[in-house]
Amino acid sequence: MKNLDEVQIKEIVDILYQSGLDRNMILKNPSLFSLSPITLKFRQMVLQECGIRNITPDILHTYLTVLKQKKIGELKASGLISTNINIENSLASYMTQWPTSITTLVYGDIENLTLHSLRLKIIQRYLELMLDLTCEEFERGLHTYPTIKHRPLQTINKILNLLQREVLMPNHKIKSNLYLFQADPDNLNDLIYKFCSIGGIDIKEVFRLYPKLVMKKYSTMLEIKNVLEEFGISNEAQKRCFQIYTLSPSTIRERLENAKTIPEFKTFYNHPRFLKIIHYNTKALKRIMKLYDNNKKCLSLNILSGSGAHYEVYEKSTGDRLGKSKDLIFCITQSLGHSYSASSVRNIMKRHPFWINIPLVQISYVYDKLSTQFSASDIFENCPILLYPWNKIKSTMEQLDKGHSKNVPALCNENINTKCLTKSQKLSLILYLLERNHYFTGNGVWTDEKQRNNMEICNANQAIN
Repeated sequence: MKNLDEVQIKEIVDILYQSGLDRNMILKNPSLFSLSPITLKFRQMVLQECGIRNITPDILHTYLTVLKQKKIGELKASGLISTNINIENSLASYMTQWPTSITTLVYGDIENLTLHSLRLKIIQRYLELMLDLTCEEFERGLHTYPTIKHRPLQTINKILNLLQREVLMPNHKIKSNLYLFQADPDNLNDLIYKFCSIGGIDIKEVFRLYPKLVMKKYSTMLEIKNVLEEFGISNEAQKRCFQIYTLSPSTIRERLENAKTIPEFKTFYNHPRFLKIIHYNTKALKRIMKLYDNNKKCLSLNILSGSGAHYEVYEKSTGDRLGKSKDLIFCITQSLGHSYSASSVRNIMKRHPFWINIPLVQISYVYDKLSTQFSASDIFENCPILLYPWNKIKSTMEQLDKGHSKNVPALCNENINTKCLTKSQKLSLILYLLERNHYFTGNGVWTDEKQRNNMEICNANQAIN
């Protein structure tokens, strides 16, 4: 009892009262509190379904013996079950969708069966008729999910009704996910009628896509939803990753908090598929470390959270590039405040020969620095400047501001007063200066080491070709 909190103790006491035990009987049998509330609840329901009305502490303790070892004839002879009860029909009555043409459910002498075996035969027969479940599939399901054996028939019936009539889950999906019969029908009912949706998508449609979510507690799902809203996660992002609801609220909170401190994650924070790297957090972190060790820094969201096969292709490929440019364009348009379309940003960026060879973390960092002095409009008109290292940009800006003539083109010194330039023109001039010494080949984006590595890769590829 030391491990039980006040809520659990109250729940156990309520269940014992429902079983017909009075206060004195409960106090004399403290060992009943060694059973979990859900175990006690199901034992009480199963015993009542089997016609055992006088439930005592001893029967609750010897539940498995009563159900699995004693034959129905013995139980009737001992008085635990009334001799007037037709156990087969009584148990079958808890299943509400029997075809009217069925006359015999179980063949053989019922009196020589145990309650446990009779219950299993009825469950198997019912699922065979309702789901076209084969004997092999049923046995495999019981082996994989053994607690189904001890689920009350009425809960199995309610769950099946909800899945078929409310969720509209196909029979083949129920058959392949028999763990669904371990769900709590009251909880599922709350999810359907109170939780209602995830990311604007009907919860029933989500259940059909991800049956595992049927098993989640309503209170837990609600807590997860609140955590996501607290961190500003959009409905669009939730729609792209329903699996996030399979994690615990504390895990999601911890990962979202950490994401704000990891530059590679922070870059994608407002991305529609951002929750993918939260869901596959451990895998994404391992990939970042491994790719950085291999001097690969152009990391896309798909590389971090996508399939293993796709990742291996990228890891083994030569060079360092983003592959598709969607994440790059999203990163820039997001930074610009969605004031400009993705196509307009793409048209400007793709003029640069190395526009998909720069890490998004660097691009995001450069934007943050530039945005303190320049407007989104100024930066948009000179988008390629985001590809250049900040230390180079900063150095060039300082030289312009100080008027170091040796670093400024003669044309600027003689005919242009740099102080009269607009912000946008100033950025254009900085871009010009960054590329002037590289003959406008685009190589100004590299540090010396990066440029050398890039040239080696290019030479190697040319040699192969």
